[in-house]
Amino acid sequence: MAREPVRRPRVSPDSDDEGDEERPSAEIKRVKLEKVKRERHAEGSSGSSSSSSGSESGDEEGDQPVQDIGDGDESDAVDDAFAEPEYRDDALVAAYEAAKAHQKGYVGSTSDAGILKSISLVDFMCHRHLTVEFGPKMNFLVGHNGSGKSAVLTAIAVALGGKAMTTGRGQGLKDLIRKGADKAVITVVMANAGSEAYKPDVYDPYIVIERSIMSNGSSSYKFRAAKEGKTIANKRSELDDISKHFNINIDSPLTVLTQDQSRSFLQNADEEKLYKFFLTGTQLSSLLETYQSASQNIDQLKNYIKRQKEAVPELREKVESSRRKLEASRKIMDQRDKLKQSLNLLAWAYVSEKEKKRDEIKTVVEQLDLKVEEAEAKMHQCDAPLKRAVAEAKARYEEARREVKSMELETQDLREEIENDKRSLTNLDRKIQAKMRLNEPAQQARRTQLTERRTKLETLISRMRTEKPIRQKEYETKAADRQTASRELEDIQYRVREQETVARQIQDKIANLERQSIHRVSAFGAGIEPLMKEIAKTRWRHSQPLGPLGLYVKLEDMRYRDTIQSILGSTLCCFAVRDPQDRATFMDMLRRHARNGYRPGSGSNVAPPVFMHSGDLFDFSRGDLSSYGETILSKLRFENEEVLRIMITMSNIEKVFLAPNLVEANRQMDRLLNDDVVPGCQFYAADGMTTSGTKRAKQSGPFTQWRGNTLFAKDLKADVERAKEILREANMKRDEIQQAEQTAKEKIVALNTELNNLTGKINSINKSFEPAEKELEEIRRKLAEMASSDLETTEALRDELLKKIESQEANLRKYVEDIEAKKTVISERAREIQARQNEVDDFAEQVNARVRSLQLIAQDVEKERNNRAHYEKAKQGYEHKREEQQNVLNAHKEDIEDWTTKARDFCPVRVESRQKISALEKERQILEKSIGDAEKALGFDATQLSILHKAQRQQLRDAEMNVRQMQIVLRVLTQAMKARHQWWAETRSHTAIRARTAFVVFENLRDLDGRLEFDHDRERLSLVVHTTTRTESQDGTIQKSHYKAPRNLSGGERSFSTVSLLLALWSTVPCPIRALDEWDVFLDAANRKVAAKSLMDGARESDGKQFILITPQDMAGIDVSGPDKKIIRMADPTRNQ
Repeated sequence: MAREPVRRPRVSPDSDDEGDEERPSAEIKRVKLEKVKRERHAEGSSGSSSSSSGSESGDEEGDQPVQDIGDGDESDAVDDAFAEPEYRDDALVAAYEAAKAHQKGYVGSTSDAGILKSISLVDFMCHRHLTVEFGPKMNFLVGHNGSGKSAVLTAIAVALGGKAMTTGRGQGLKDLIRKGADKAVITVVMANAGSEAYKPDVYDPYIVIERSIMSNGSSSYKFRAAKEGKTIANKRSELDDISKHFNINIDSPLTVLTQDQSRSFLQNADEEKLYKFFLTGTQLSSLLETYQSASQNIDQLKNYIKRQKEAVPELREKVESSRRKLEASRKIMDQRDKLKQSLNLLAWAYVSEKEKKRDEIKTVVEQLDLKVEEAEAKMHQCDAPLKRAVAEAKARYEEARREVKSMELETQDLREEIENDKRSLTNLDRKIQAKMRLNEPAQQARRTQLTERRTKLETLISRMRTEKPIRQKEYETKAADRQTASRELEDIQYRVREQETVARQIQDKIANLERQSIHRVSAFGAGIEPLMKEIAKTRWRHSQPLGPLGLYVKLEDMRYRDTIQSILGSTLCCFAVRDPQDRATFMDMLRRHARNGYRPGSGSNVAPPVFMHSGDLFDFSRGDLSSYGETILSKLRFENEEVLRIMITMSNIEKVFLAPNLVEANRQMDRLLNDDVVPGCQFYAADGMTTSGTKRAKQSGPFTQWRGNTLFAKDLKADVERAKEILREANMKRDEIQQAEQTAKEKIVALNTELNNLTGKINSINKSFEPAEKELEEIRRKLAEMASSDLETTEALRDELLKKIESQEANLRKYVEDIEAKKTVISERAREIQARQNEVDDFAEQVNARVRSLQLIAQDVEKERNNRAHYEKAKQGYEHKREEQQNVLNAHKEDIEDWTTKARDFCPVRVESRQKISALEKERQILEKSIGDAEKALGFDATQLSILHKAQRQQLRDAEMNVRQMQIVLRVLTQAMKARHQWWAETRSHTAIRARTAFVVFENLRDLDGRLEFDHDRERLSLVVHTTTRTESQDGTIQKSHYKAPRNLSGGERSFSTVSLLLALWSTVPCPIRALDEWDVFLDAANRKVAAKSLMDGARESDGKQFILITPQDMAGIDVSGPDKKIIRMADPTRNQ
């Protein structure tokens, strides 16, 4: 079948091709692997050698230069380009046909993933709504012109990411929307099952790709696992991942060849475009671009290594320079080593000293623990009588409860017995009535009347006997409530008077503050202005009295105003004189003005004292403790030195300390006492507390608050407003108390009314009781006179039973009263138990209540109470001291841990020294001075130089290691790139040979001698077809051969050659989808049948490939039977829709 091939020239000999010229391939990248010149390799080797020779041998630390392992240039060189193997066409055809014969009858498998199941169009191009279902293998989409076949192919391309321009159906996506519609929607269903599925856990068993095109040219994607399922993704990147997974290159003509491309595919394609088409369709060009990008990265790596190698000598010189300087500073380093050892000893010496103090405090804490235990033991001994008293009270309480329970049971029995007797009484009444009815009728009416009256009187008397004690009990309860309410009213009235007094004091304070705005001296007394005028007018024997003293004092820190007024207020309102005679004169003057209304600023009714002073301005600096903390003196500013000395003499203001609160005061006092600054001291806190003492004893508590005028005012207006606000609050509180007073009065009135009502009821019962008894006795006498002997007996029984009932009711009332009394006793016992328990739990706070309770038990408990109070106080004192020492111990432990951590960070191994800290500190100072002088003489810091030298050495090592590692990486990458280029060239050669052979075979099916000639060096692909024609002449039949280029082929030859070329290249492409539009546009019936058979054979033998072929002709004369072939007929076009 195969004919002897004949080698043909690259350029077709036809005249149509004579004007073709070779053009440089600037549009695509050169495929040929260029050689690397040996001179470049030699140059690199010499450079590396010189670099190695010029490097230093390393410093004293043993640093060695890196061994240059080369840049890997020689591994990148390829001595020769890949040698294209030469095969004869007949040998290739024979091998191809042998392979076909071997697999004759082979049917390729269908794909479960990556092929199209269906496509739906909504308002896309000419289709309002269209759905097309595809088969897994060969699909023929047939229909008349204008039925929208090409629109389906365009929709497939657009849905899979193709551009509108590449389809030849518009300049943009908006041109693809059906006229009159707002948007178009394309939905493609792609199979996604089996082992090759894309994200099978997400898309199962389909991938639904929906692309919506808007009228403004924008578009969006939606990806689902079913048509009506939820959207899984909506990014274009998802489509890129799907296409990459299934090897779909939608822009390749081998995937989708449109109508316009199929008509002019070979006619307009020159050799360069055909070669580019070959590389692009087989995806070799994209692979080559990836390799070239990797090669550029390798070149950048080479440049980086070169720069690193150039920096190594400079780094080595820096290391050598710093090494020489270190040699010169060796003595300094020795001294630094000594200093380091000294600092190590000093660090751990501090720790040792802290540990000694900790041990001392720990011993004190242990001793206090023993004292606390002893005090607790003594206290428990004292608790024993109290606990016994509680137990006895509980026992009496339980006994009383048992008695009450027994009495309640007896009461219940008595009630039952009374009810039984009453029932017997009722029975007797009925018997009496029956006997009465047997007597004379004249007596019957009278007896009945007396009997009814007797019954009413008996009931009335019984009710009054029951009601009287109840009303009396109510009267007693209401009387007790009235007494309680009266006491509450007295208490409320006292609080009203007290609040009114507070309001008057605040009003006086406001008035005084307002007077201070006019006369500052008003702060130090009421009615003091006339006194000051008389002092100024009077002639004095020595000098005018000095005062009030506070007039010459200013407060610097207003936080301590209330505190300092409480301490110095009375003194600041006093006066001072120099002469005894002047003092007597001034005292008479004060008494005289006191009778006229003068009162000192302290609020006292007594004239203030008058101090005698000598006027000596003595030096008090030695006793001034302001340098150790805040004192009263440090917070005051004096305008008169004599007043300052008077205050120091009278109040020791230079020795009394101030603090913001009691906690801070205790902390400062502990510091002063522990540091032996003073043997004892006193602190006043701004929160109203004071504390004082020595190391052995301390005491604290609240100090008396100042009740006088405001002596220090920074802002009088603000103080007045603040006082007015306090006055308003005081008035509101007084009004609330007065409201409570009114309520209490109303309650007493209501109780008095209720008591009067109860008194009236009791009196009414008393008045009615005696007449009722007399009348009942008279009725009984009359009934006895009228009774017969039988009735007398019955009446006697009735009277006896009635008396018994009255007696039992009296006993019942007594039992009820006894039960109430017992319950009262139980409540008292319960309160007694609680009081005893409170004595045990909190003896110190309830001393008075406990004494009253214990007196009811025994006199000897008083002794035990005193003992327990003593030991309780002792225990509290020990616990307080222990808590203080424990806090100090905890603070020392934390301090030790902190110092230990610092010491361990400085010197990990603990070292002990017998030297004191002061000696170690002195040694450290001497070494530091010696090192400083030596470094100053050398001109640099030895410590910083050592650090710099280490850093430079490490930088050199890092640079050399980096160069070494990068060279290894470069060599590996270069070798890998060489292998990949080699593989790529082999793959390209094999692909070209396969396509070339298949093209020859497919062309021979129509007796055409077609050839594909590849020139990989020049990146050209030429397609020539040899045809033979026969003509009759006088000499006989003449055969003429013609070599034609693609553009010179007839329409049928070009269409058939296009199909042959596509079939030849399709066998080399991994894409699962092949779509071809109007493949038979110029084929006659014979050629069309052969071409169709070739396409169907190729589809049948291919594995996992799907073909979609579009033709406007019917399939008459073509065998389309079989399950792997599907014909999809489009409806005839409908115009004007």
